[in-house]
Amino acid sequence: MKSVSVQPLSGSNKGEIVYKAVVFDFGNVLCRVNRNAFSEALAAYCPHDPASIGKMLWGGRLETEFETGKLDSTGYFKLVSEKINAYPGLTYEHFCSLFMLILEPNPDGVEALRYAHARGLRTFILSNISFLHSTWIFNHETLATIPELHILSYKIGAMKPDPRIWNRMLQYSGLPAAECLYVDDIQAYCDAARALGFAAIKYDFRSQNLSRELQTVL
Repeated sequence: MKSVSVQPLSGSNKGEIVYKAVVFDFGNVLCRVNRNAFSEALAAYCPHDPASIGKMLWGGRLETEFETGKLDSTGYFKLVSEKINAYPGLTYEHFCSLFMLILEPNPDGVEALRYAHARGLRTFILSNISFLHSTWIFNHETLATIPELHILSYKIGAMKPDPRIWNRMLQYSGLPAAECLYVDDIQAYCDAARALGFAAIKYDFRSQNLSRELQTVL
């Protein structure tokens, strides 16, 4: 397996580092996340407007329990249906199809994954994610086959910024954190990874080209 010698990212005072792995977040890195698309579609099946639906569903216990595997998909559907007072016509199957509207392709992120792999580095996906959204990964051949391991919160039972999710990746890979480059769109998660010894890139698909970012450090 090829190693790449690069200078450490800004903020590091170490000497030359050999990165052996790139660890990619999923949402807003390898795909784009548009929660409003789900809220807008779901509004047709309940008496609430999209903004109210968003406030009910995101950032609370319901989301956490779904993304840590405490709730399965049918349980999530039932609780969401109760919470939004869903009309009887909303079926589980249609709910799942609406939920997938949240995810949109991000070709730049996928190309960055291919680039890291082509350079001979080990690659991983590490994400806060539910089972339903993980199916998007495994229906995308590149995302399913290139990464060596998918470290997903619903299987681990812990979500970023909990160190356990990064430590699981380190345990599996046998690599020290200093030899791993982590990519995420959320600053707090980049900071948490850095606290464990990772180098990190904060990425915004609206203003950055991740493939070019990686070319400057790999």
